[in-house]
Amino acid sequence: MQMTRHWLLLALVSLIIVAGSTTANASTLVEHNAIPEAGQRWNADTFSRSLEPSAPPEFGTCVKTVGGKYTDSGCTGTGAGKNYEWYAAFGSSHPLENVGFSTTLKEGTTALLESVSKAQIVCEGGGSTGEYTGNKTLGKVVATFTNCSAFGYACTTPSAATGTIVTTTLEGIIGVEEVGAEPSANKIGQDLFPVGHTGAIAEFACGGVPLSISGSVITPVTANAMKLTTQVKTKQLKGKQKPENFVGETPDLLMAIIGEGSPEQAGETLTSVQTNEEKVEVNSVL
Repeated sequence: MQMTRHWLLLALVSLIIVAGSTTANASTLVEHNAIPEAGQRWNADTFSRSLEPSAPPEFGTCVKTVGGKYTDSGCTGTGAGKNYEWYAAFGSSHPLENVGFSTTLKEGTTALLESVSKAQIVCEGGGSTGEYTGNKTLGKVVATFTNCSAFGYACTTPSAATGTIVTTTLEGIIGVEEVGAEPSANKIGQDLFPVGHTGAIAEFACGGVPLSISGSVITPVTANAMKLTTQVKTKQLKGKQKPENFVGETPDLLMAIIGEGSPEQAGETLTSVQTNEEKVEVNSVL
């Protein structure tokens, strides 16, 4: 018998992506309004190796002001009529004051996790909470899915209500998933994974069959626009995530172990609505 399950994301907005516990770790937790050293944020075992601390993309806010550096409300262009200024989410003169976000499954939709062997898990409800933890990172992300089932059986995480799947604490990072004709046209993704890239995303059982989900999920996110609320779509096709990696990186896959079977690739389809505690932008240029 084959099967897998589903979890979120975020995030987003994915988005969602570094911190995941209340105990600060040098590579996973960023203190609010501070920029740690590059070595603290960009551990090669945890984060995209192609990303540099000062390179785009970046979380922050684009604010209308007199004498700014940018011409547009997304802070992507320069030239005459500079009426906007960019402030990084952390370490700038105007950092984020409210770093939390939450997501809910879009009304009228379901969340699906499908393996390459065509096993499916469907959840009818769900959501998540998390925080922006750095200029490129998210953390403390926990997703809960409800009314989850496969093959006619409820899928349940130990100690949770019947049909409820709860993830472990997740963290993540944003990166370029597709290069555009210019930086403002780059497509940005948010990669979510267990803290430190170790352990399971979620463990649960359906009809007595244990399942373990590991690896990560990259979700496309909207760039270059200030958003309080945004729709986030996680995509897959025949058990393979779309996309599977950031530009220049090796695939970072979502994997499932069903019962005593071998690990197999899986993908998640999910449409959620992310609400930030204050407006936030993912800037693909700065």
